[in-house]
Amino acid sequence: MNLIQKIHGNDEHTHDGQPHTHQAPFWVRYYDTIVGVVTLGRTRKVHQSTIQLARLQSGEAILDIGCGTGKLIFAAEKVVGSAGTAVGLDVEPGMIEQAKANAAKAHSHATFGVASITEIPYPDNSFDVVTSSLVYHHLNQEQKVAGLQEVARVLKPNGRFLIVDLNPTRRGLAVRLPGHSRLAQEDYVSREVVAQLAAADFANITAGAHPFNQLSYALGVINA
Repeated sequence: MNLIQKIHGNDEHTHDGQPHTHQAPFWVRYYDTIVGVVTLGRTRKVHQSTIQLARLQSGEAILDIGCGTGKLIFAAEKVVGSAGTAVGLDVEPGMIEQAKANAAKAHSHATFGVASITEIPYPDNSFDVVTSSLVYHHLNQEQKVAGLQEVARVLKPNGRFLIVDLNPTRRGLAVRLPGHSRLAQEDYVSREVVAQLAAADFANITAGAHPFNQLSYALGVINA
């Protein structure tokens, strides 16, 4: 058991010493189905493309912020292998409960917990890679600044932070989901996100189109 697993607890993924037994909210059970519709059945390919953009390697430690039901982390776990570490965090307890249920079914050793990008419950220099998909546009400016500082803190020297988010200029189905109408009709990832990564002392920043054509990405490397 490595440091991250010790901090998070035992294999039952508890936070208070007792296993959580309550069921996830009704809508959470259909989250993966909704995502499947939005991605036109290509959810697995979207996750694989995201992992490739993050340049994830065997033996690395990865944290996915806003992990939902854990599907990207399960895919990442196959890449990092038994020598690596895969962790997912989400602010919605129901998502984490579902992620843990999915992990049990898949016999996954990934770890999941309830937390936000502004308060990551891990020590400095814990992860080689941090990813965040379709979360950043939900954050206000204060949360973005605090979140980038937290990500920089938990990344190891030369660690990578990959942000994947909607590109409204492509006007796909995902942009039309409830709660997304306020998005500016521009590729804000290549503008706003890149600038904020630079302001947070990330270096070697790259940005561009995600292989799934409704998304864009920005990748920054924390200075050693």
